[in-house]
Amino acid sequence: MSRTQVDKLKETAKAIPTSPGVYIMKNERGRPIYVGKAKKLSSRVRSYLQKPGGMPPKTRALMQRVASIDFIATGSEVEALVLECNLIKEYRPRYNVRLKDDKRYPFLKLTRNERFPRLLITRVVKKDGAEYFGPYTDSRAVRRTLRLIGTVFPLRKCKQRSFSDSQRECLNFHINRCRAPCTGRIKETEYREIVGQVRLFLKGRNEELYEHLRRRMKHLSDLKRYEEAAILRDQIDALGTIAQKQLALSPLGDNEDVVALAREGNSSCGVVMKIREGKMLGSEAFFLSVTASGNDESVFDAFLELYYHRATDIPPTIHVQTKPNDAGLIEQWLTGRTGRRTTVRVPKRGEKKKLVDLAYRNAHLKILSAQASRPKSSEVLREAKKILGLTTTPHRIEAFDISNIHGAQAVGSMVTFQNGLPLKSGYRHYKIRDVEGIDDVAMIREVLKRRLRHIREGKDRHPDLIVVDGGAGQLRAARSAMDELEIKGIELIGLAKRNEEIYREGEKNPLGLPRRNEVLRLLQRIRNEAHRFAIEYHRKLRSRELEHSELDGIPGIGERRKILLLASFGSVEALKKAGRDEIAAIQGIGEKIAAEIYSYFHGRRR
Repeated sequence: MSRTQVDKLKETAKAIPTSPGVYIMKNERGRPIYVGKAKKLSSRVRSYLQKPGGMPPKTRALMQRVASIDFIATGSEVEALVLECNLIKEYRPRYNVRLKDDKRYPFLKLTRNERFPRLLITRVVKKDGAEYFGPYTDSRAVRRTLRLIGTVFPLRKCKQRSFSDSQRECLNFHINRCRAPCTGRIKETEYREIVGQVRLFLKGRNEELYEHLRRRMKHLSDLKRYEEAAILRDQIDALGTIAQKQLALSPLGDNEDVVALAREGNSSCGVVMKIREGKMLGSEAFFLSVTASGNDESVFDAFLELYYHRATDIPPTIHVQTKPNDAGLIEQWLTGRTGRRTTVRVPKRGEKKKLVDLAYRNAHLKILSAQASRPKSSEVLREAKKILGLTTTPHRIEAFDISNIHGAQAVGSMVTFQNGLPLKSGYRHYKIRDVEGIDDVAMIREVLKRRLRHIREGKDRHPDLIVVDGGAGQLRAARSAMDELEIKGIELIGLAKRNEEIYREGEKNPLGLPRRNEVLRLLQRIRNEAHRFAIEYHRKLRSRELEHSELDGIPGIGERRKILLLASFGSVEALKKAGRDEIAAIQGIGEKIAAEIYSYFHGRRR
């Protein structure tokens, strides 16, 4: 960092208050690269502006890239902690500890905001009145749990919002998997009772659930409603079978979490073991993005904060391997979230210490297991070098794809895979600027030129292999871009979707590999990810056009017709060039509205 930059940051630090809050360090592009919390903002920020010699390696590397520092003052340390977690989740700063694939963790969602709630899997948590359980790291286990609940508790599966006696029951009613609220077979109060039972089950409060079901069964039996009592009897039997599979750990029926973290260099894994009513409900393992220079204590503190920021089921006691630096602050925060006292403890002996050691061992084994699977990727990459006739093993692969509708809002995408795994920091979007109409070959050439200029200027790493979506034409366009910019040392292939054929330079005929070939599967996964990324960006641009469009000024054009027109023509510009008959031919538009559209753009009256 230059002297001028340091002086500029010191001037910024003078304006930062002494209150609690969050500081945000940004690079020269204005992107947050580190987010931290502080009891006294000004003191914490000034501590980063000391001489580099006294800083840890990670902090020195961070400060070399800091161009500006922003801050958000808060009313308390707890508010700062919550805000820090939110900002890390939002910006995913490079120098913060982060949960890997944080956005992908599934939750179970109980739609208590609906008249007759459902239970479903989601990866997005909203403040919508529903109740969420999670996060979970094993989506298959979540789906098994959902199926299990469906066999024991007859919640509805349908998405309909209206309920009428005139409707017919679906198959789930006839196989005793639903009580048919859609046709009025069950009252809302009775249905809500089942929802309450599901909540108790998901929270691990099985004894309370058993007692409730037994009382209800006896009551129905006393009323001689034997069929309904028999249903509850079956539920109790099913729950008993489940309980037998759970590991009993405490006869006192404790509710607690056991948390531990293991590290091996840059690999780090946190494990959370959930114990409810003295029984082990399950164990979740979370891999983290960390740097080798970060100390274990700070990584563990960050994991605790990140996990419980999203967790929906927080017990009164959390057993950990080491006392967090901000233990009191974390306890205050969690107590505020749950409405009851929450403590963080470090057991020194006895059964609790054994549980913490077990969690640590599981975390360590998860890392070893993940590392053991990596040679497979290396073998596939070595095989790719051999099959594709490459001069080097393609450890770093960049793939490009184009997305457009009728040539409008065309975009390009680039994804990067490092050692066979996606590298999200190497993903890029490109708006097509110079190509008119539908010309994927020319668009690939434009995107490659823009990408290769960055490589030539030393702004990005040099890939070993570039994969373009398409055949010989796209491959020639990519080579033309490389020759024009005099880029050498990067090998090229094309992967055509139609027959999954691989086009190589200097080879007349494409290469066909068996569908189960691991090299082909890797290339397909990379190509499909580039396609997904391009489509995602294209949809984002189209949704912006839908929100604010010239079509809003035309009489008779609402949201539905706007979507029809943009889906058919791709953009407003393409619609302007269309004839009146072309517009009228779209189902749902008609001649009258077509005439309005045409006259609006061309200034003619009907």
